[in-house]
Amino acid sequence: MNKHLSTALYTILKPLIGLMFRNGVSFGEFTRIAKHAYIKETEKELIASGQKPTTSSIAIVTGLTRKDVSALRKEAMPKATQGKQQNRAIRVISGWVTDPEFCDSEGNPKVLDVQGKKNSFEKLVTRHSGDMPYKALIKELVRIDAVELIDKKKVALVREAYIPTDDENAKYDVLGEDVSALISTVKHNIVASDQEPRYQRKVCYSKVPAEHLHEFKKLANKENQKLLLKLNAWLVQHDMDTQDEIKSDKPMKVGVGIYYFEDSIESKETEDE
Repeated sequence: MNKHLSTALYTILKPLIGLMFRNGVSFGEFTRIAKHAYIKETEKELIASGQKPTTSSIAIVTGLTRKDVSALRKEAMPKATQGKQQNRAIRVISGWVTDPEFCDSEGNPKVLDVQGKKNSFEKLVTRHSGDMPYKALIKELVRIDAVELIDKKKVALVREAYIPTDDENAKYDVLGEDVSALISTVKHNIVASDQEPRYQRKVCYSKVPAEHLHEFKKLANKENQKLLLKLNAWLVQHDMDTQDEIKSDKPMKVGVGIYYFEDSIESKETEDE
């Protein structure tokens, strides 16, 4: 195996194994999931290269037995569990902070009536979420502390993002989706030499005094949110679910992710030693 790839896999797996340990996931359970992933991705790569993804060809490429491949291909693959309600909640929050009808003159989300044909949460949901009942979405947004109900007649947005604060399983859904998207971009930039690279950048300095971290976090949160709101406004205008006149035979999932990270130099040096 390529030594650099081996080091990268080790680095990626360490924090994941920490989460698996916390949840009592055994090595056997992990290897079963890994086998599923091996088979699924090998099928996709074989098809992309014009080959037929037979049980024998997959077994040869992966090193798994034909018996394992045959049995696992018949099993249901582990799937992301982010539900329709969560996706609709994200759309509603995005509409609330970008749609001029639901923002004030300074671009801040308005306090909305719960019901009504104008300036209401009900109308917001109808426009940006379609068939999802507005009462169900209020319940979900209250659960994650994204909105505040005022006298049961009005609703205010208090967090401009869908963040599952107390739902650990929902956070694992985010882990799977976001880390997968990042690795997919890195993979594209490694193997797709004849295509335009995808944007992949970070800013990182390794000797910043700890007492400055709070100030940098505050600055990063503010500037990142401004950028994401700007990009979100563009995506809302071009999304097929919110624009009836937009049609496409090949809709694509597209987005940009920004993340903050920190680590102590001492812990890294100890690991190296």
